[in-house]
Amino acid sequence: MPFPPDPSSSSDPSRLLPSRSGRVVAAVAGLGMFLGALDISVNVALPSISQGLDADLQSVQWVIVAFIATRAGLVMGAGSFADRFGLRRVYIFGALCYLMAMVAISISPNLESVVGFRVLQGFGTGSLFAVSPALAAQVFPRERRGLAMGFATASQALGMLTGTLGAALLIQWQGWSGIFMGRVPFVLLALLLAVRFMPVDRDPIDSSPPRAGDPNGSFDLAGAITLMGALMCLVVGLRLGRSEGWTSPAALALLPMAPILILLFWRSERRAAWPVLPGELLRKSDFIVSCVSMSLAHFGVFVVWFVFPFYISYGLGKGPGSLGTMLATMALFYTGLSWLGGMLCDRLGAVSVGLTGLGVLAGGLLFISFSGQDTGLRQNALGMALVGSGLGLFQSAAYALMLGGVPSQRTGTASAAISLAQSGGTVLSVTILGGILALSQSYHLIGLLSAGAVMPDAERLAFLLAFQDVFRLGAGVVAAGLVVFAIAGVRRPRSYTAGT
Repeated sequence: MPFPPDPSSSSDPSRLLPSRSGRVVAAVAGLGMFLGALDISVNVALPSISQGLDADLQSVQWVIVAFIATRAGLVMGAGSFADRFGLRRVYIFGALCYLMAMVAISISPNLESVVGFRVLQGFGTGSLFAVSPALAAQVFPRERRGLAMGFATASQALGMLTGTLGAALLIQWQGWSGIFMGRVPFVLLALLLAVRFMPVDRDPIDSSPPRAGDPNGSFDLAGAITLMGALMCLVVGLRLGRSEGWTSPAALALLPMAPILILLFWRSERRAAWPVLPGELLRKSDFIVSCVSMSLAHFGVFVVWFVFPFYISYGLGKGPGSLGTMLATMALFYTGLSWLGGMLCDRLGAVSVGLTGLGVLAGGLLFISFSGQDTGLRQNALGMALVGSGLGLFQSAAYALMLGGVPSQRTGTASAAISLAQSGGTVLSVTILGGILALSQSYHLIGLLSAGAVMPDAERLAFLLAFQDVFRLGAGVVAAGLVVFAIAGVRRPRSYTAGT
């Protein structure tokens, strides 16, 4: 059943900015994106967590895996639930989960309890990421949808910048727990503003017979559970496959369950009155293009987070301060260009801005791929600035293209889908590009030893060559995302909204 007309399409063109209360709600949406992005500080704190909880490096990585798996699995169900029962309910639920998790993690005595409460944090972050872009889209007029999405992605980028710069200080002052307890004031502010200023959700009315796509249809709980189970099996199974071997009993048990649960999810969607992922969205090219290109972009760019730090420390012999400066440079340009990209979307169209962003992002990764053991930090900072600029432009455009082409009653679902695409690209990047990095390093090491090189210089040079290989591969994957995003321009080269 097709979606009804979008009432937001008749917005008053003279209303170029939100009302005063709308600006507060926009701030609430920005805080949601900001809080979710602060988790980059955990990557910086992993060595401190490992030391503080007396856990080895392989075990402490479950702090990351448990969170990513839960967030990825929950986000689509949270977005659909928000569209059905109200964005406010899901936002407040997510903020409360986030708050409880921060306090609980910061006082946890062992790794097991930290990992357990990271699951709770995954519920909170998944909920916030599912509804925050939708909140921004609803308070800005349609004519400023690009500005709204630029604001949302800039808030996310600002969270990354704050997390990068603040992590080292908080760890120095309070230990690893400081990166969690330090977020409490921000989430309390988000809760206070949400409760005080967000409009109360109206109770759904279930008087009419349910039918596919009916806003009065019952929530697809079976679909939400099977999708969450499939994604968690996939993420955890891939992690166990890499650490324990692809033939380990756990990996063999979990990985085959993922496609089985996906099939059950698809069956549930065909029967549900209010499906988690409505088929009508899958027939919209803007929806597919935004999700696929976002996944490819994050697949390619995530080498910056899990390979580049080792290049700085192992390849160049620099300390955490140098790495922090590089990551902060990227986050700074990411923040500024997200805001600029949103405004340009309203003037030039999301397709043009997105293609430019992907081109700059691919060029930045390629530029970094020529770095070696004699490359200075200034040159690396330039590459990171290009990566941050391209990512900021592209993400604003992708969100604008996605949320400009879906009906208002499915903005939560659309926001969740693009968040899931980001998580999916990240997980696949760590698994696939991480494996390619190891294979490439072994290949180069054998060649260098055969040529007469000696340890440990051969190992260091082999890593540098493998680092260059995966960054070039990452640039190629982003370029593939550019080709996908260009499909959106075939029909509307200067517009990001459907039907305009």
